[in-house]
Amino acid sequence: MALPGFLHNYQSDASGHQRRIIFVYWITKTAYRLMKEGKSLHVVAFNVPYPPDYGGIIDIFYKLKALHASGVKIILHAWVYERQSADKLNEICHQVHYYTRKTGPAFFVRPMPYIVATRSDEALDRNLLSDEHPVLFEGLHTTAPLKKCIERGKKVFVRTHNIEHNYYRMLAKSERIIYKKLFLRSEAEKLARYETILHSADAMLCISTTDTIYFNDKYGKSQHVSAFHQHEHISAKSGSGDYILFHGNLSVPENEKALLFLVKRVFSFINYRVVIAGKNPGSHIRRICDRFPHIELISNPDNEQMNDLVERAHINLLYTYQPTGLKLKLLHSLHAGRHCMANPLMLSGSGVESLCNIYRSPSEAIELIGELMKTPFPERTIGDREKKLKEYRNSANAKKITDLL
Repeated sequence: MALPGFLHNYQSDASGHQRRIIFVYWITKTAYRLMKEGKSLHVVAFNVPYPPDYGGIIDIFYKLKALHASGVKIILHAWVYERQSADKLNEICHQVHYYTRKTGPAFFVRPMPYIVATRSDEALDRNLLSDEHPVLFEGLHTTAPLKKCIERGKKVFVRTHNIEHNYYRMLAKSERIIYKKLFLRSEAEKLARYETILHSADAMLCISTTDTIYFNDKYGKSQHVSAFHQHEHISAKSGSGDYILFHGNLSVPENEKALLFLVKRVFSFINYRVVIAGKNPGSHIRRICDRFPHIELISNPDNEQMNDLVERAHINLLYTYQPTGLKLKLLHSLHAGRHCMANPLMLSGSGVESLCNIYRSPSEAIELIGELMKTPFPERTIGDREKKLKEYRNSANAKKITDLL
């Protein structure tokens, strides 16, 4: 094997021992470079992961960024619906392939869950099977080609964003429209049956500790890889703000139900300024917020405005009916916000209970708000968060994935 020119010239003037050292050095450096270049990974995303403006998409986008920074060559496959292709993804991915999601009533009657059946495409199968690189399926949604990949001898990993059948059952409980409620119940039953496909995966990467226990008990091969997010360090500011913030995707029935509960049972009984911010609030939310002069509704803030709202709030107040997955808004509030209030279900499986002010009833929430609004956010709490949240850094989570490769 010929050495590079400058080493070849040096070799002619060196002793045999020196030539061997030069050769070993060059071989080692070349092998390391090839190894790094050869660390490639297919990632199948359930939606186009840009812009990163809601739960699972935030996790995927910042996971891609962290893996790219770790030297992984990412071959991204993304399903297009409601979003368009994004040039930004070309900056962090080696290749990007898009597939149009097929939807409609014909998929409702299939035994395969709707969220899986509508994300099946022969072109995706061909692209995944065209090489030997491992595959990371983002959510049960994207696993239609999983068995074909296993039969071809490929390594397969599944990112579990939720225990999906539990999630859909809870969505059904929150849904008021009868035909949507029936669909969600049917989908939950199909997902419970379909989930056994995970027996075939090489590993599950679970977003919360409670999900890790569930999947490990049923299928083994599961490890906790917490949510990826936009923060590598704490940006929270000490001192005081003058409002309480509730934020989230307000078009999701779970979030709408949580917000309406808080307005009726908590916010209507306090005199402090309340800001509600999120995507696509419905007319019912608008009407009920308009009744109270101390409640301000901000529709569809962009990322910069949302970050500013989180940072300037005195309290980030979180509430959920569903102990599923890990809520990205929780990590966002702890990294960027001051006091964080949350109910126990919001904290389920998070491991960050010690960093939050926990309330279990509307009366406890009202009392806690009164105490916290009079209490400046202390500098020492920022240090406590910095120590605790190190294990939630993207670089640490990316290493868990690259170790599998």
